[in-house]
Amino acid sequence: MNRINNWKQLLGHANEELKPKGFSIRVTDDGEGFFDCKIYKGRKLLETYAENFFEAELPDLVNEVWGYTLRLAS
Repeated sequence: MNRINNWKQLLGHANEELKPKGFSIRVTDDGEGFFDCKIYKGRKLLETYAENFFEAELPDLVNEVWGYTLRLAS
C-alpha cells in the first residue's frame, strides 16, 4: 500500500476506536500543501495537536495522535 495514502485508512481506524469514547481526530489540508491535526470531544475542539505537516509525515502523526487521544479518553 502507498504509505502516503495509508494515513486516511489509519485515521479511519483511529476514529472507529475513539467514537465510543466520544472523541475524534480530524486532519485538514490548509490549501497550501500542509496539514493540521485536531482532536475533538463530541463537536467541541479540544486541542490543535499539530500544524504544518507534510502529507508524507501523516502516517506517523496519526499513529501518535491516536495513542495520545486514547490516553485522554481513559
